[in-house]
Amino acid sequence: MTRETSEPSQPVQYGDFEQVRREARRPGFRPIDLGATLSADTSVELRRIQSRNVIGRLTGSRYPNETISSAGHWDSFGIGPPDAEGRRIRPGAVDDALGLAGVIEVARAFARGPRPQRSLVFAAWTAEERGLLGAEYYSANPIYPHETMVANLTMDVLQTAGPARDVVLIGQGQSEMEDLLADAARAQGRTVSVEPHPERGLFYRADHFALAKRGVPVLLIMALAGGNDLVTGGREAGERWVADYTGRCYHQPCDAWSADWDLRGAAQDAALVYEIGRRLANSREWPAWRSGSEFRQVRESSAAARR
Repeated sequence: MTRETSEPSQPVQYGDFEQVRREARRPGFRPIDLGATLSADTSVELRRIQSRNVIGRLTGSRYPNETISSAGHWDSFGIGPPDAEGRRIRPGAVDDALGLAGVIEVARAFARGPRPQRSLVFAAWTAEERGLLGAEYYSANPIYPHETMVANLTMDVLQTAGPARDVVLIGQGQSEMEDLLADAARAQGRTVSVEPHPERGLFYRADHFALAKRGVPVLLIMALAGGNDLVTGGREAGERWVADYTGRCYHQPCDAWSADWDLRGAAQDAALVYEIGRRLANSREWPAWRSGSEFRQVRESSAAARR
């Protein structure tokens, strides 16, 4: 097999497929025709499953058409193969019943207090585990215009290892939402730590992404992004919690409620979402995307709707 280079008269010769694979790892490699074909025959089963997003609203007292949304997802993986203990149900207690509980508690807190100036929207998305389908469907068919949605705050996995000295920022450099996060964390006596593994792309892998694509500034709280600096045990204990959860229980039957949980850290994060939401709901702030963000242009195209 051959690959034509910039000098067609001198094709590069390859002896076998393994040599091609090694060559493909080098900078500057260009695709070549391997001269290979594939014929396959498979059956397809089509099933239609109907599900629901659940959305609540507290109407703003002064600017009802401007919204701030808080959201989590209510689905998990349901019934699957049995684990070593014979359990087949995968409850999704941390991912994401705990995050959704945070959304509900934020809604309760707002409902008990004075009605905010802007409207608050609370969403429980379906089918997140099937590719962010519920949030994507809503974002393609919005009830409340994206142009006048001030921000979205998403809680997807809160940690159960106790209070933390910090909160982990996902998507550094994307928007001014990180400034609001820093202010709210400072008021709690906490700092902001940047996610240690941005190459995992968590900013693009949760429900908020469907809204970000439409220009809505977003903030994701996700304990899987990196171990917190825990009050008891420090960063090492935080990393140990992440490793234990992802290694044993993530999407597995053991992701179930436990009496051993210490939810003070989860409560801290839910309180951050509340404070950021309260600040935005009672101000004229419109957080913007940073100049280098790929979402900035779509947001700027609707600037007239926010004047």
